[in-house]
Amino acid sequence: MTTKKPRHDGWTPATRTVFLATLRKAGCVRDACRVACMSTTSAYRLRRRDADFAERWKKAQASARTGLIAVAHERAVVGREVIILRGGKEVERRIVPSDSMLAMLIKQGDLTGQGADKLLSWDEWQDGLRFDEHGNKVDRREADAAVARSLDAKLADMRTKLLARRAREAKQAKDARAGALRGRALEARALGDKHPSS
Repeated sequence: MTTKKPRHDGWTPATRTVFLATLRKAGCVRDACRVACMSTTSAYRLRRRDADFAERWKKAQASARTGLIAVAHERAVVGREVIILRGGKEVERRIVPSDSMLAMLIKQGDLTGQGADKLLSWDEWQDGLRFDEHGNKVDRREADAAVARSLDAKLADMRTKLLARRAREAKQAKDARAGALRGRALEARALGDKHPSS
């Protein structure tokens, strides 16, 4: 049984390990080739002819994408600190979100496995767009307006019921006063009948 001779194209097991480790961290083939001291042409050639290497390449890029998505989300939504200098002196620090980071990831072809309709840009967030319980984009202002309309309708109904109750209570109080007056009048008449004037 003969053993395979080491390759003379430079892609030793150590070189492959360095390339794949860098690709896993950076997600960039050019950077991974530079660190491994190999050309991108030879890397793509090796990927075409070596199925195992191609599979490990694919997994490394998937791992890198997961990290990039996390960074992009943080930069796009949370932002990063920017120092404002005037006259060589720091005057302010701001947390600034990055629309360009999110736009770049979306343009590169849906790294999350979801369409662009499943991502919110910072501008969309600022404009009040959110996801509903079904994962659809909804205008928060429309949802808020619907809630406000519902509350207004409930308040109007409560006001109508309150006014009706007050009207009933006022009528009952009026009827009670009228009943009391009739009772006093009857009582007075009865007393007058008992003590006829002479």
